[in-house]
This record gives sequence, structure tokens and C-alpha cells, in this order.
Amino acid sequence: MIPIRPDILCPRCRRINSRRATVCRFCTQALGFVDGNNCYFLVRVIKTGGQAMIFEALDDNSHRTYAIKEIALPLDPDQALEAFQRCAVEARLLATLAHPGIPHFYSCIIENGRVYIIMDMVRGTDLEDVLRQRGQMSEREVLSIASQVCDILYYLHHQANAVVFRDVKPSNIMFDNDGFVTMIDFGIARFTNSQRGIVMGTPGYAPPEQYRGDISVASDIYALGATMHHLLTGRDPRGQKPFSFPPVRDLAPHVSQLTADVVQRALQLNPNDRFLSALDMRAAIRAVIRSEDTNILPIIRDTSPIPTRAIINPTSGPNITHTLVEPQYITSVITPSDAQQHITTNELSFVPQPPPANPPPVSPPPAKPKVNNSPTRRPAFFTQRIIIAIALLLCFIGGGVWFFQSTTLKWQANTPQRISVTLTVDIAANADIDAAFARSYAEYIRTTYGSQMKITTTPHFLGRPPEAIGQNTNGTTRYQGIIVADIAPNSPQP
Repeated sequence: MIPIRPDILCPRCRRINSRRATVCRFCTQALGFVDGNNCYFLVRVIKTGGQAMIFEALDDNSHRTYAIKEIALPLDPDQALEAFQRCAVEARLLATLAHPGIPHFYSCIIENGRVYIIMDMVRGTDLEDVLRQRGQMSEREVLSIASQVCDILYYLHHQANAVVFRDVKPSNIMFDNDGFVTMIDFGIARFTNSQRGIVMGTPGYAPPEQYRGDISVASDIYALGATMHHLLTGRDPRGQKPFSFPPVRDLAPHVSQLTADVVQRALQLNPNDRFLSALDMRAAIRAVIRSEDTNILPIIRDTSPIPTRAIINPTSGPNITHTLVEPQYITSVITPSDAQQHITTNELSFVPQPPPANPPPVSPPPAKPKVNNSPTRRPAFFTQRIIIAIALLLCFIGGGVWFFQSTTLKWQANTPQRISVTLTVDIAANADIDAAFARSYAEYIRTTYGSQMKITTTPHFLGRPPEAIGQNTNGTTRYQGIIVADIAPNSPQP
């Protein structure tokens, strides 16, 4: 049975319209966001803050619910360009991630001076609301939440291009009734190789080095410590003296000394005195949980193994490669496979596509029986300076597909691509492993793409070096590893 569509909000005037409406009866704005085969309608406001609003949305075709983050672009062209760049970075970053504790990214739409990022709907309550209702949380809950946040941070920090969240705080952590944690709002997250720029973060949670513009994984460790301190004691660090955190047990004597020590170490002003990694911090948290001194029951959600890398294949959905981190965990690879050649492919394509100079008029979609199609969206309105600025940004952003007309991320044939492949290669003793994988990669590209594409960069390993996974009867060793390189057409495109 198809569920009845609820009343819907107008994305422009925010007024409620009938569930059957396709155009706002107050301002004549088209109510649906058309993106390929999907048509999204805003149902209710979930959260507001700063320059962004989060809506619950319904896809009229699949009847699934999604979360849509709306960011309004300022009228000033320079400020609009800066805001658009932040949106582009967030959407580009989310599109490369696949982790159960991170909302899945679907697409990015620009319309009427606003950017809409479409993501998974996350159920639960953010920890800011929990603190508002309860004042503070139990030690058991805080340790469970912190352990899961460490899982997510470890995943982000161990991408091929490490990601720093930069804004760990209670309002960015969702917590549901089953104890599952999801981190939201990647608006100021950055790759570690990003240039130093505008200082961003939340006072009270951000460490000293973040105010200097430094981008380091140690910043997330500090912010998680500040969050744990707030959850355990109920003391909000915002508005307090900068970087001042009284000992946890002075404010909450019921908290064990072991837990207080974890928080204290994470809050060290010198990044070198903090935990070396999120995995190191998680190990300390789990040691507290196992300790008899705390009288804490086993953790609510024992997430294992920690996925350390994800590569999205737009044609088949996210593929997650799990890596063995502790002896009791089992390594598993969830990817498409080629049993005959022992090859697993994961392809990620981001091709900047500037908007057409004169976009042709779009006709309404043909009527289909029992399907409520929305009218065609009107083209986004921008001033001429904003259009030129964004078009230039699209040419240089180097990742992310941003559209003025609705479309989806697709693999582009005969265009430059970055292709990563999981290869299994049999290598003789004393042979050059790098050279053997490079030859296998070249053979794969030649077999898959023929003579139309060529390798333009030196193939290199993604993440860990290849691992020996078996010994063959002929004396060779079987290795497996992920190798990546850029490929491009052999001849220029007309």
C-alpha cells in the first residue's frame, strides 16, 4: 500500500500546502525538487541554525524519506561565492564517504539562490537536546557514545586524503534509542592537505591550534574530550574561560577516575600530549569499560570492525573496505567482484561541468498512470556576477559535480577519471611488488577500457601497502592491494 503524502512546505515562502499540490498556492513556486528519477517534497523543518536549515523530505516516486540541508546564498557576490565553496566542499566530501555513522550523500541541487544537499534521514536526538532535557548523561552512555565517535573519527582520519571533522560537539552527534551514534554537519570538515584559511569551529570545543588555522586530526581528539566533559558534568564550555576545564571529578564525583583520566588526556593543550589517534583513544575508553573499578556493563553498541576507507561506485552504491585492526575482528570486503580475474573495481568520478550558456527549455515530464509528477523546476535565479563566479569555481574545484539543472552523479565515458582497483596478484620471490601491481593495473585498464584510455599518472597504492594473503604451490606469493591512478582519453575530445 502506497502511503499518503503528508502536507508539504513551500521551499520559498515556507507555507503549508495541500498534500496533492505541485505548485505553491501562495507564491506559485514549484514544490518539488526534481533530480533524475527522484522528486523531493519538503515535509517539515527538523532543525535550524546559522545559515542552514534541515528539512525532512519525501521522494514522491520511491516514498522514502530523506534529510535535505538548505543553505541560503547571500546576495553579495563575494559572500555568495564563499558560501557556495563551503557547500561544494561539504557535498564533495560526503560523496566520498561510506560509514554507518555518517549520513549517505545523494545529490546537490542549486535553485533560487539556495543550495540543497540531499542525505539520509537520521533518526534520533542530538546530544544538545539530551543535555537540555537531562542536564548530564551517565558515564556508561558517555563511554558508549565516545567509543562510537572514535570509530567514525578513525575512519575519517584514515582516508587516503585524511579528513578532519573540526566541529565535534553535542549538537553534531545524533543518538537514537538503540544507542547508535551518527555524526552530522560536515560543513566545516576539511582534508588535512587543505590550505590554512578562515578560522572555524565552536568556541569551547575547538582547541588552541584550530584558532591558528591549523588542520590536524589532534583537533578532533580535543573536541571529543571537551564533548565528553560537557556530557559527564553538564558544564557547557561555551562562554567559559577559553580552554579551561576543571577536573571531571570536581564537578561530577560519581565519575570514575579512569574515565576522568581519559577526558583529561584528550584535553591537553599540546597536541603531542593527547592520544596519538582516535583508535588509541577508543582503546583507552574500552579499557575503562572492561575495568572492574567502573562497574559499567558492556558497551551498548560494539562496532567492529572499523572501516578505514570507502570508495563510491555511482552505478552500484557504496562499497566499504574493512581493515583488520584488532585480532578478534574479522576482515570483510563488501565490493563487486570478478571471480575469474580476482579483481574488484571501485570507481569514483567527479567531473566539473559548468552550466550551459543557454539552457534549452525543459518540458514537463510525461504523465504516467497513478504517478503524481511534479512540474518542471524553474531555473535557478542568480545575478550575472554570481553565475560567472560559480562557473569559475566549477572549473577549479577539482572534485564534485555541481549542476544548475537537476542531474545525478554518473560515470563519464571518455573523460579523465581517477580509477582505483583492488587487485590480487601472484608475485615470484624477490620480484618487484610495485612493478608487478603496476603491470596488472595497466593490463586491467587496457582490458576494461581498450585503447581509448591511457594512464596519465604513476599508479600508487591507496592506504596500506599490499598484503600477502596466501602461498601458491608454484612458489609464488599471492598479494592483495588497492592501487589507483588517473586515466584520460588517448586523443582530445572534439
